[in-house]
Amino acid sequence: PLLVAAPPAASAFAPSMLPSPRASAASALFASPSSPTARAPLAGLCMQQQDRGFSRRDLLGGVLATGLLSPLPALAEKGKVGSSNRPVVVVGANGKTGRLCAISLVAKGGYGVRACVRGSFPGWGNTDVAMDDVDIIEGVDVTKYETLVPALKDAGAVIFASSASSKGGNAMNVDCIGAENVAKACVENGVDRFVLISSLAVTRPDSLGYKFTNVLGNIMDYKEQGEERVREVYKKADPSLSYTIVRPGGLKDSKSAEYSLSDALLMQGDVASGEITRGLTAEVAVASVFMDSAKGATIEAFDKKGKVSTLQKGLDEAGVSGKHTTDEAYDYGLTVGTQKGALSLFSGLKKDTEYDATNGYKPKKKV
Repeated sequence: PLLVAAPPAASAFAPSMLPSPRASAASALFASPSSPTARAPLAGLCMQQQDRGFSRRDLLGGVLATGLLSPLPALAEKGKVGSSNRPVVVVGANGKTGRLCAISLVAKGGYGVRACVRGSFPGWGNTDVAMDDVDIIEGVDVTKYETLVPALKDAGAVIFASSASSKGGNAMNVDCIGAENVAKACVENGVDRFVLISSLAVTRPDSLGYKFTNVLGNIMDYKEQGEERVREVYKKADPSLSYTIVRPGGLKDSKSAEYSLSDALLMQGDVASGEITRGLTAEVAVASVFMDSAKGATIEAFDKKGKVSTLQKGLDEAGVSGKHTTDEAYDYGLTVGTQKGALSLFSGLKKDTEYDATNGYKPKKKV
């Protein structure tokens, strides 16, 4: 299935994706595939070269022709987001979700992908696509602003996949201040789109999801404050720059390496509860980079094949403003049935300026 449908002609993104592969080299590779290995990481900033000559990405056209992979809009166009001179940067690429975001971008034919990690990079491990053309930058710490500005130089988009850890920093410094730092660095560098991966239920302190998770260093409270700080940064930014906040449901690992947006369900209003795989979360985050309708929006993401229900007792679908959460009650089954394809999935989103995405949340430990 097509992971992200090409937008209409009026969109800034063209439907053409990749140049034709060099047939002889492609035939050789597919006849005797080698194990993918990551290019050695470089300390400090390592920019994508504008003309490397033949690359494994040149071969992706052949793979795409088989129908095994589906590209995102205009990744190969020079000057467009995702091109070699305007790469998509994944911050927190050492983590499970961040790693999958980088792999997803490469699998779709992205000419420019940059992976930022705080410490040393351990390698990609076994992947279905060659990751050797990904630029890896070590020493990028979201709690240290001075490491962010050079790492995001010339980026077209940034995906924030970092979160608190025993080595990387606590929730206040990473999920709140760190998110704000990256947003500011994006604005300073003129990055078109910033995608923040947050969490479901951050605005619902009475829900079980919030209560169970927040015991881990007040992380839900700090994630919500991080969201709001990002919104404040963009209120003062050039209007051509934008953000998207993705709140995945309960994250789970999956044995399958194949993920499709056709399995995703997007909602707004922080009213629903459900689960989603990390791989599908990565697909939603990557698609958010390229969808104009996701600009300035906060969305919740679920796997529609799983159970989706109301988030907490006493909270129903009525009276909540947002996509599929209007003043009238709505049917989950109908919502699932009408979201077919990426354009449909991301259509009709309300911007954060159109309703209160915080649901009136009051910080428990204000930063």
